[in-house]
Amino acid sequence: MIIEKFHWEKKGLLFEPVIPGFTHGSHPCITHKSGNEFLVAFTCRDAQKRSHIFLSNANVSDGGITLTGQPKLVLSPGDPGYFDCDGVISGCLVPHQGTCYLYFVGWQNLPEEMWICDTGRAIVDMEKLEARKEYPGPVLGRDKTNPLFAAATAFHVNDEGRWHAWFNSGIYWKKTAEGWHHRYGFHHAESDDGVDWICETEMCIPFADEYEYAFGRPSVVYWDNLFHMWFAHRATKEIDTYRMGFASSKDGINWDRNDAVSGIDVSATGWDSEMICYPSVFAHRGRKYMLYNGNGYGSTGFGYAVLEDRT
Repeated sequence: MIIEKFHWEKKGLLFEPVIPGFTHGSHPCITHKSGNEFLVAFTCRDAQKRSHIFLSNANVSDGGITLTGQPKLVLSPGDPGYFDCDGVISGCLVPHQGTCYLYFVGWQNLPEEMWICDTGRAIVDMEKLEARKEYPGPVLGRDKTNPLFAAATAFHVNDEGRWHAWFNSGIYWKKTAEGWHHRYGFHHAESDDGVDWICETEMCIPFADEYEYAFGRPSVVYWDNLFHMWFAHRATKEIDTYRMGFASSKDGINWDRNDAVSGIDVSATGWDSEMICYPSVFAHRGRKYMLYNGNGYGSTGFGYAVLEDRT
């Protein structure tokens, strides 16, 4: 199927990192509450560079998004030794059968600046802006097919109740003159309950070339009987920071990658002029939106764009 190029119109910053004691505003994700009211989760870092997750209400209407009220801290790093002891990163909000789940990435530091990031799940109270970790350990993590880590950040539940997840699985850590260098890529998993997963062992999105070594959080939506994925990727021969890619699929397993049609890139100047990453794509009342990060992996906060009508 031929996909025409998308055209995203940038609307500017939605959140700037101004919460006392915290920096960044990364990995935004969003879900619908009622009417024009939505819930947004995002991640900020404390003085020790540990990630924490905040929730905020939002209003989405006529191509505009505004955050309403004060963001509320809801999840923090776990106890020493646990999979999330050095940070928690927002991944994806998934409403299902009356419950709102927040999948998050638990971060654990290793010696020599290596790390592990596996997948946890929390239950969200959308009215009280509260969240609690559902399990003390990961629901998708290191195992016999994912020996380094398994960070799932995109989910879809089909009409038959089958869960699909797309996750980053570590490929290797390689010692270089500059230190340890990682490589990781997207894989697909399926589940009956969103907790116990069967993982594919092969990458579902190929690397573009020998210079590319990492994919940032994807966002997967099912529009017009086709899965659409926007994702961050790095690097190229000339550029080492994230850019936005795109792929499409009929079944969510076999993907056609075509970054040329993603429809959004870095700006000439400003908060997203050096990097663009961590998309969260959604539709509401005939309009399609993207939350995303810019420079410094979210150090400048997050903004949004609206898909232009191509008809």
